[in-house]
Amino acid sequence: MILLLAVALSGPTEAPAQEPDQAGSPVPSYTADIQPIFNKRCIACHGCLGSPCNVKLTSFRGVERGGFGQNPYSSHFLASPRTGMDVVQTTAEWRARGFYPVLSRGGSKIENQYLSLLYQMVENGTRHNSPGFSRQALMPLYTKRYAHQCPATPDALRAQLKQNPAAGMPFGLPALDNKDFKTLQAWVRGGSPGPTEAELRAAETPNNPAAVLAWETFFNAEDKRSQLVARYIFDHLFLATIVLEESPRDYFRLVRSKTPPAATPAAAPAPVAVIDTPLPYTNPYKYAGVDRVYYRLKKLTTAMLQKNHFVWRLNHGDIEHLKALFLEPDWGDNAKLDAPWDIGNPFLVYQAIPVEARYRFLLENSELIVSGITYGPVCLGQTATYAVKDQFWVYFVDPKYDVSVLDPKLGLDTWNTFMDRSLLGNDSYEAAYGQALKKLQPKGYTIDAIWNGDRKNPNAWLTVLRHESNVSVMKGRQGGIPRTQWLMDYSGFERIYYDTVANFEYWSGDIPKLETLVFFNYLRQEFEDNFLLLLPEGDRQAIRDDWTQGIGQAALALEPFAGADQPTQIETSKHDPILSLVGDIQEHMGEAVSGPVDLLNPHIKPKVSLSDPIKSYDDWVKAASLLTQTHAYKFPRYLPSVILLKLTDGDDDARVYSLIANRVYATQDTLLFQDGQELPHLYTMSIYPTVIGGFPNYFLEMDLKQAGDFLRRLRDVQSLADWNRLRDRYGILRNDERFWPTYDWFTAWNFANRGIKAGYLDLSYYDLFDSVY
Repeated sequence: MILLLAVALSGPTEAPAQEPDQAGSPVPSYTADIQPIFNKRCIACHGCLGSPCNVKLTSFRGVERGGFGQNPYSSHFLASPRTGMDVVQTTAEWRARGFYPVLSRGGSKIENQYLSLLYQMVENGTRHNSPGFSRQALMPLYTKRYAHQCPATPDALRAQLKQNPAAGMPFGLPALDNKDFKTLQAWVRGGSPGPTEAELRAAETPNNPAAVLAWETFFNAEDKRSQLVARYIFDHLFLATIVLEESPRDYFRLVRSKTPPAATPAAAPAPVAVIDTPLPYTNPYKYAGVDRVYYRLKKLTTAMLQKNHFVWRLNHGDIEHLKALFLEPDWGDNAKLDAPWDIGNPFLVYQAIPVEARYRFLLENSELIVSGITYGPVCLGQTATYAVKDQFWVYFVDPKYDVSVLDPKLGLDTWNTFMDRSLLGNDSYEAAYGQALKKLQPKGYTIDAIWNGDRKNPNAWLTVLRHESNVSVMKGRQGGIPRTQWLMDYSGFERIYYDTVANFEYWSGDIPKLETLVFFNYLRQEFEDNFLLLLPEGDRQAIRDDWTQGIGQAALALEPFAGADQPTQIETSKHDPILSLVGDIQEHMGEAVSGPVDLLNPHIKPKVSLSDPIKSYDDWVKAASLLTQTHAYKFPRYLPSVILLKLTDGDDDARVYSLIANRVYATQDTLLFQDGQELPHLYTMSIYPTVIGGFPNYFLEMDLKQAGDFLRRLRDVQSLADWNRLRDRYGILRNDERFWPTYDWFTAWNFANRGIKAGYLDLSYYDLFDSVY
């Protein structure tokens, strides 16, 4: 013990001697003291599947589980273990899977501190990450981040930190302030206790159990049609965050459980026992070894992370709507209600449910479903996002005109063709789809073939943005007219969802992930082609070739253009057919769907000058709009993906804008496109009057008096060095003493202004080094 104490105070960590704990002082509360520190300073990087070293700090269960040595983002041929928090339930089971502890308890205070990996990392940060630390010292660690190996023992970690002092936590960001550090230290020294049973019960209890029971009763109805509908909804929304209007301040997730709901509103429900199957369609009965499975709403007790937080907002009236949508239509006398499990083909499994009901469910919740496609449960998308273009709009074929609704099987002999991800399988599907178009839409589409949400549902028009390794989805027409656009039909919607979500194994090796990426490319091309069918036949191929260039032309030649020779009933301007078509779509949708006029990203610019003084937010909007959605300037090629701007007018009035870079590539059909397929002369910037994305690259701060200077300097950027000078003038670098106060301000604004849609921002890509972009 004496030797251990001596090493702890003067050994390899070179830690300064700590003040002794005050006699009799209580150990800090995990719920009241420790989790709030993790929320505001740690979960920005340690909050999801695949966080660094697989350390997940959103709950005590995650902290207790600890870390895992395999780098989740390294290239690996074989599958790795699943790491979802509900895969197993006990710490012993996680240890058996290879997770190691990051806490130490059961010894003296100094032993608990000395042997805690978590404490070592944070303490190292307090010594090396004071504001003003070297950003350049982080570069060697950042460039090798995918090869990083996580040490599993205190001695191994001490050796690594001695070799790389900049690797303390929070990584590459200012250290915890002294108060938070002392609180964390006292908790570690006190044995790192978790929440009390009373605190856990209080956190897990819904504010309105009756509202929860009403939905659980709906999902667990006894008749086979209702059971199949519940399966269908679960398959498509198992990643969504559910908010019940009748149970305010609560968040839920739809799960399958071994335990039933409460028998009556007055009865206490059994605790949810999650059956965490590998895939949503895996047979839960066989997987869990049970005779009955129940759908439950599991209350979420962890902080929301914006990068994987998308909300299904419900009220009690939606129960009746879903019953009417799914159960009132005629299912036919020969509907196969005993659908098979373990098959990732919704066309086969759910063929008993009327196809229009399935499609309308997807349409009414399109932002949610597409968010599942683009967000997912993992931290970073990496190469999975390579097939996604940086900015595009999405529309949907109206069910009355959709050939995959009118003839669900498209004349094919088997449902298997729909989910055949091979080149031949996709060709067969496209050939069948083209024949169905020729048969069922011989005159081509009218503008009414685009679903307009009855001119009131904004899910009819989506804006999708890619920010390098992550993606954002929003309702309505936003960001200015994009370079490419999609028109999705029912069968394509299901195919892309099952390819990228329901069938996606985040734990798999590289080959299955590559197959997902390739199939996504097929589907993206299909939806772009569907949109081109709205244009005159003579314009289509030229636009198609313009949207995919260079070496992508070879891939494009292999991808059939279903319906390429279809006529269209939409008349467009010969001068600019796409602009003309967008105008028709806007009129068809109406402002309730499209959203208000986008003054920040107009096609026709206002008659103002950047030399004019900016005295109001209206002046700012007009001036800033001169730099959006234009190829006239070089600055977009030097912008990072996401910039959050705090713009103030006096001490009490501040607004947030997101400056988003829209990059363009010759093709998305190669994993290496970022290394040689850039078309920087086509890059643009869009500005949004809110927080966009979950991964900001920079925070900027200025007042209206400075806004004109900023815009003029931005306009004049000719090189990366020019941009860096402008960034340094108005930006908050990661080593700035203002960093955490600024982050806290944006966090507070986000939750105050975006409400249930807000979550904590991720800092994995904040202030990326100049050599990276």
